[in-house]
Amino acid sequence: MTENQPTPSEPTPAKPGRFLYAPMTGRLDLISVFEALLKQPGRVIWEISNGRALPVGAALALIAVLPLGVYGIVVGSMSGGSQLWIAPVKIILGSALSLLICLPSLYIFLCLSGSDGNLRQVAGMLISSACLSALLLISFAPVAWVFSQSTDSIGLMGFLHLIFWMVAMCFGLSLLKRCIQLASQSSKGNLAVWMVIYLIVSLQMMTALRPIIGRSETFLPEHKQFFLAHWADSLTKPAK
Repeated sequence: MTENQPTPSEPTPAKPGRFLYAPMTGRLDLISVFEALLKQPGRVIWEISNGRALPVGAALALIAVLPLGVYGIVVGSMSGGSQLWIAPVKIILGSALSLLICLPSLYIFLCLSGSDGNLRQVAGMLISSACLSALLLISFAPVAWVFSQSTDSIGLMGFLHLIFWMVAMCFGLSLLKRCIQLASQSSKGNLAVWMVIYLIVSLQMMTALRPIIGRSETFLPEHKQFFLAHWADSLTKPAK
């Protein structure tokens, strides 16, 4: 009696990983950059470091602005009125200022850790990180809208938006860390310190542009306040 020996199957070719460091293929437009950022961010980083940095960076900036604007409209829908345009303007402005303020420190931290990347590459990687965070925020927009239409508590909505923002930032900073590892070698300790600084700056920037959820007679606040103190005050305020 002879046994049937299983015929060896041909090995399945390995699919390229998400962080394959290679040029983008095909036509370069908003859709291709959007899909590459979600599916193969390594190709986006390659273009920023070695290829079409300017058009890719411009596409990433535009992709980031649109979701932030839509999410801002959802945030402003709780109060309505002028907040429908004030909230998205403040969210876009606060995000852009936080990136600009923290970009020099990120570049210096990377240089001190032995990275040979230039300022253009670092800026492109930071924009990629912010773009991914913005895309995650807009995915949370339907949930945020449901709560904004069913509650009047500014403290509760502020806490909910903070959770969404922290989740989006974690994914964005994780992408930044992986991008830096692809493009150059850097110290994880230095990058971790910078991430903490960036988070604090972003929180304080949004506090400086308050109110974003509630209403106010002035576009900007009349007095300065630390973000932790602002949170404590918001939790004690009654519903609108």
